[in-house]
Amino acid sequence: MPRSDVPDLDEELRRRLGRRFGAAVEPWLDALPPVLSDLAERWHLALDSLIQRGSISVVIRCRTTAGRGAVLKISPNRTRILDEAAALRRWTTNHVPAVLALDEDAGALLIEAVQPGTALDELPGYPRLERVASLIRSLHAAGAPDPSYRPVADHIAYLYESGKKNYERRPDLMRVVPPQLYERGRRLAMRLAEDATASVLLHGDLTPVNILDGGNERGLVAIDPAPCLGEPAFDAIDVVLWRTEDVATIASRAEQLGPAIGADGGRLLAWCAAFAAMTALELAEGGSPAERVEHFIELATDET
Repeated sequence: MPRSDVPDLDEELRRRLGRRFGAAVEPWLDALPPVLSDLAERWHLALDSLIQRGSISVVIRCRTTAGRGAVLKISPNRTRILDEAAALRRWTTNHVPAVLALDEDAGALLIEAVQPGTALDELPGYPRLERVASLIRSLHAAGAPDPSYRPVADHIAYLYESGKKNYERRPDLMRVVPPQLYERGRRLAMRLAEDATASVLLHGDLTPVNILDGGNERGLVAIDPAPCLGEPAFDAIDVVLWRTEDVATIASRAEQLGPAIGADGGRLLAWCAAFAAMTALELAEGGSPAERVEHFIELATDET
């Protein structure tokens, strides 16, 4: 039986989850150690260190009795964990991690550890677009678009409502990203969602943080889905916007990546414009320099 020492649920973790859940997360975290010990005992795990990423779950590296690397996730948002587990099980592709165990009552999920597992945002440079396209195509081809999943319009509404918290934390940012521009992006995103002509099972949160290097044979691997139903272009927004310094680069990527994933390049660019103000607001709130924000403001302002 492996040891089941619970890692310290430290201040960094508490701050990160507190930004998402508020003060209510503290008693949940305080009550978590015995829950983690019980899961480790029942699932025969040796718990290791925290993975200090994300704002929804406590994530812990661990190992099974067979020596297999695994990742334990547990969240106060049980619905998110259950939806994630269901989507991962529906995808018949090795571009997502395998589900090893699920405890619905605890809101806990055990998945395989991806190797080497470095997140895209920690790798140097920008990946080859064909690798990104291969990942997105595989997700959309291998996922069952069950009608029980929420439509992407509901997910968009959630994202824009959550994003407004950045104004509450930093009211001065209203001068950087005017609320009217933010709302303009919301309206465009909703219009795009309403007039879509195709619908697939979307990952829903395909950011560079949630894309891991699975090695040359496996390719890129998507983790932490927020599954919903919508058009393929939606899943490409964040990787198109990532690590750009001008609108021309965004437009070029959209033109190349769109057709490679079964989407229109111009429509993908419109999706990027819809989320440009939200991206600018997140970067500004995180302390990014003005020059990193300006071209997103320019894209959000363009007539689309």
